[in-house]
Amino acid sequence: MHKLPFDIIHTLLNFTEVTDLVSLCSTCKSLRAHIKNDSVWRRVCSAYGVRDTSYFNGHSAYTIYTRLLHPYGSLLGLWANDSPFYGKILEFRIFPGSREEQGGIIGDVWTSPPTAPPDSPEPPTYTRAVKLSFENEVPQDSAAASDGDEGPGIVHVFCDRGTTPLPEPDATSSRHRSTIVRLSATNLGKFLQFYRRKVNLPDFPPHISPWYDKHRGLPRIPELAETTSHHREVIKLYPAARLPAVWVGPTAVTKPAAISICCTHPECPCQPLHATELPFANLDGRAPRYYPLKSVVLPAAVHPTSDEWSVAALDGIWYGSYGPSGTECIYLAHDEDLETVEATKITGDVHVPRGCVSWIVHLPPESQRVTLEGYWSAVRTDGVSPRRILAGHGTIAGRGFTDMAIVEIVAGVISVDQIDIFWTEIHEFRTYKRYKGRQPAL
Repeated sequence: MHKLPFDIIHTLLNFTEVTDLVSLCSTCKSLRAHIKNDSVWRRVCSAYGVRDTSYFNGHSAYTIYTRLLHPYGSLLGLWANDSPFYGKILEFRIFPGSREEQGGIIGDVWTSPPTAPPDSPEPPTYTRAVKLSFENEVPQDSAAASDGDEGPGIVHVFCDRGTTPLPEPDATSSRHRSTIVRLSATNLGKFLQFYRRKVNLPDFPPHISPWYDKHRGLPRIPELAETTSHHREVIKLYPAARLPAVWVGPTAVTKPAAISICCTHPECPCQPLHATELPFANLDGRAPRYYPLKSVVLPAAVHPTSDEWSVAALDGIWYGSYGPSGTECIYLAHDEDLETVEATKITGDVHVPRGCVSWIVHLPPESQRVTLEGYWSAVRTDGVSPRRILAGHGTIAGRGFTDMAIVEIVAGVISVDQIDIFWTEIHEFRTYKRYKGRQPAL
């Protein structure tokens, strides 16, 4: 093969998978010369969304792939963390760079307003928190950095609130070095201790989880052993006056390997983004563990009145109003045999935490459907009628996930992208809307 003309070899390499490409080009010196052919690696980079390599500190497409995209490309997408009660979602995306700032991989934390009207949940906003790039810790001029100097090709991880480049000449950057670590599986879980009473927070993820993306890989970096230390004995001696307190202890469920954002900066402004401050004492000083969250599901737009509609059309990420607790994200997954839809909280609140099943509904039999439609019309005052009506139950609880109760609910599929649920216990409708992905900037 090495005797073939260059252009033919180059064409063949364009149809070769990356692992086969490297293996092939390692068989002899003549083929080895093709391994750094820039056009070949530009094709590989474009599969990750990097179509312009102008703003990656002057590095070639080969370096961008081997040092950034190959080890860290699996980060791209959504991640959910296990911080107590509230949880967080982190979204990694490719940033192509610009004249003002070098390119790389950016991690945005989803944020929502602290309160939300029952019928108007707010879609998430995105707050920049992490960046992986070839930049140095000190910000540098983008044009000067693109002079073709390959340099060492070292990828750095930063806690970065988007303050670089600096907005003003005299401003001080809050960007500083951080670390993304890959952590081993663990059986540790979280608990809330009251005086003479312990509350188990939901395992996150549980043994069987509809939202956990088991097909997504973790970054190709060395795996560190998760700590085995816990507070099972410490909490017994903890002063009663300081309770309730969150603590960590062994559980029967083994959580899979995960990633974590570790920063030792004493005044890091990004750490509160990863874990909302608790209204309780917290003995767990570890950074939250992030798990791969299934990507946005956008099924074919089958109208709820169509004969082809099924509960499977509701699968995916939704956001809904939880009244005083604000907007929260849930993951809907259906069971084909039972014709049910289960909503698991990806983010939660101080009453019903992340990882808990918020509600589960099913298609009622025909005899019950007419009764439910009449009930809906009696309690709904604005005249909005559902295209499909479902019945089920939901979870409510007191502060600290105490006094948990299962209550009846009635759900109405208003449109392809909206579900309204009537919570009978609080006699109030709550709206849930489908998350369709990040909207393009105007």
